[in-house]
Amino acid sequence: MQPAYVLHRWPYQDSSLLVELFTLQHGRFRVIAKGAKRPKSRWRSILQPFTPLLVETRGKHELQTLVDAEASAPAFALQGVNLYSGFYLNELLQRLTSIYQPLDGVFDDYQQALQLLTQMAQIEPVLRRFEWQLLCHLGHGFDWFYDTQQQPVVANSHYLFVPEAGFSAVSATPHSYAGSDLLKLAAFELNDSRLLNVFKRLMREALAPYLGPAPLRSRELFIQLQVASSTANQPVVAPLSTETPKGYTS
Repeated sequence: MQPAYVLHRWPYQDSSLLVELFTLQHGRFRVIAKGAKRPKSRWRSILQPFTPLLVETRGKHELQTLVDAEASAPAFALQGVNLYSGFYLNELLQRLTSIYQPLDGVFDDYQQALQLLTQMAQIEPVLRRFEWQLLCHLGHGFDWFYDTQQQPVVANSHYLFVPEAGFSAVSATPHSYAGSDLLKLAAFELNDSRLLNVFKRLMREALAPYLGPAPLRSRELFIQLQVASSTANQPVVAPLSTETPKGYTS
């Protein structure tokens, strides 16, 4: 059996589930969990996102059959904004990794991010770090310290981010990045909200070529939740359940 997490699940026929797993040894792939929707199924309660699992699968084709599954530890207790952040991590893995693409370190980084989401009130540093780690594991990382002309990034200069290339020195514009900010981000000095916003903008630019034009459903659902909560003058609160939210159909 190998360590795994559920990224997503769908009803399959009358009593089964189609489950997308993210595993330590084989990366991301889908399995049929026969009978998992039945009330007495021992898999019904554990085949949920954010529950550490041990799984055994079988099959000669891309779509495998789940043979056995058990929880290896309690589920990560994500609530509210942190829960939707967890779904965002799952969607990044779905959109950016290929089927049966094992990537050294990604599984551990994902598990660590879930752990941090249960412990930290400030989620932005957790998300930005995972985005950067995933880009690096996929071979899409860029150099923080040298620009596209192999000149050192300096604090008093400005740069544009060139997707799949890195930073290009330019005169200061509303869309350029200050060299001083880039050097702080390279060291993960994320000690104020302005730098966190700069990092978010940069990661969106860096991820865009690989995510493609389709919007992220987890982001759309979170925005809808914020709007609904604002209209009702209530704080943003998500369900305590880790069931995939309605409308999330990656």
